[in-house]
Amino acid sequence: MSTNNTHYYEQQQCSIQWKAFLSAFSTEFSSKGEMKDLRAFMHQLGRTMAAGFVVADGSSLQALEDCMNAVWMQLNWGWVQLTEEADSLMVAHHASPLKIAFGVEALEWSPALLEGAYAHWFEGLGMDKSLKLSQRGMPLEDGQLFIYELKKQVEPPSYFTRR
Repeated sequence: MSTNNTHYYEQQQCSIQWKAFLSAFSTEFSSKGEMKDLRAFMHQLGRTMAAGFVVADGSSLQALEDCMNAVWMQLNWGWVQLTEEADSLMVAHHASPLKIAFGVEALEWSPALLEGAYAHWFEGLGMDKSLKLSQRGMPLEDGQLFIYELKKQVEPPSYFTRR
């Protein structure tokens, strides 16, 4: 995609009436705490947001992806691609509006919003408690692609199990 096309596309992702507010919010929010706290707040915000949408068909990976995409398309928030790997489920969220809404500086904490939404939906479908969804690396494709990984968490050995 050309630079002009990309710029045009990004400008369509966030309503003009909200850009000034979201820019100011992002600036103030970024200055209010530690990165882990900012991410935790955005994660919880994503969970709350996701609770307002039904993602109920987990009968297959394709059915789940279709349900999630129906929500994202309704909101004009891009789309998701779910890919099963040997020991995890990869969640690739494409064409996210987070960069244009909050600014490039917010790409450290704003993706936790999507992480929280996906975690809420997976838990609502009965996800095993030993699985955890977490962002994998930094955003890709100039802040338009976020990769999350749903994977079994291995507990660090306790004092009594270490040798």
